[in-house]
Amino acid sequence: MAKTDSVGSDTDLEAVRIYEALRKCIFQGEFRPGHELNQVHISQKYGVSRTPVREALRMLQADGLAEARFKYRMTVTQLTAEEVDQIYGLWIACQAIATQVSMGRLSRAELAACKKVVDRMSRQDGEQSSHWRDLHLDFHRRLNRPAGRMYIDKMDEYWHRTERARYSLEQTSPSLFGDDRGDHAGLLHAYETGDLQAAQRIQTLQLVRSATASIKLIDPDYTPIFMQNAVAVLRVRL
Repeated sequence: MAKTDSVGSDTDLEAVRIYEALRKCIFQGEFRPGHELNQVHISQKYGVSRTPVREALRMLQADGLAEARFKYRMTVTQLTAEEVDQIYGLWIACQAIATQVSMGRLSRAELAACKKVVDRMSRQDGEQSSHWRDLHLDFHRRLNRPAGRMYIDKMDEYWHRTERARYSLEQTSPSLFGDDRGDHAGLLHAYETGDLQAAQRIQTLQLVRSATASIKLIDPDYTPIFMQNAVAVLRVRL
């Protein structure tokens, strides 16, 4: 039994290693949209069986980075401006509800833990750091904890499905994310003082800023109607 568990654990580790390597190739543009993710070639390149490769491809598919085509061929997806617009529109609405539910329901200990995460974020080199991104996700998950697992998982999904566009922006326009550090401190202060309006404004502004730049990078002529309508329905003053 112990041997079986060990084999399973090794396979999981290999799958994560391959997933991260392929994900990096997609984000950095080495694998363009439509590129075939051939299981045989990948298993030969990384010296593993096809089992962890299949799991790695499944993880990429869950992130929206790959899709199954004819005869189960897996290819890199094309991220369109409309898709980014739709995701951010849903994300803005989902986050607004989670904020309203969570406001006033975090304990002092939970808020103190959030403060420690913000302090650790401020000591990182910048948003291009993978460790900063991990801390960033942790911070928002902690703030959204009272909203429940369904909301947290859904917003994690939105984050991963748009991360490719943000990665490109971080390489070409790193100054775009410069205000995020102050935003997170301000957001935490809004939660500490129970200022729902300020919290929703900060979070919506963060998402709108990221969405607008991402969409412009993909298609400068596209009008983000889903995002604009989400903001209008929520009546958030930016």
